[in-house]
Amino acid sequence: MTSDYDRIRTGIEFMTAYVSGNELLTAYVAERRRDDPMATEALLDGAAALCALLLHKMARDTGKTQHELLQELARGTHRHEQESGD
Repeated sequence: MTSDYDRIRTGIEFMTAYVSGNELLTAYVAERRRDDPMATEALLDGAAALCALLLHKMARDTGKTQHELLQELARGTHRHEQESGD
């Protein structure tokens, strides 16, 4: 069984590769898959655990519910896509 710490650490590693660019992300995912055929599931789980932690922190810091924050993110993303023509 994987601890929450391990799940979040995996999420941090995955998101660090993500923000570092496509080449590093691709290399990181390929390396993880070589080491563990189930790596994709672990990476997704880690990213979800990290997002849940950050969402919880944002809710606590802003006094909004997690649901409200998710709605704001969805609206903001939709608005950005409409403005950029994507």
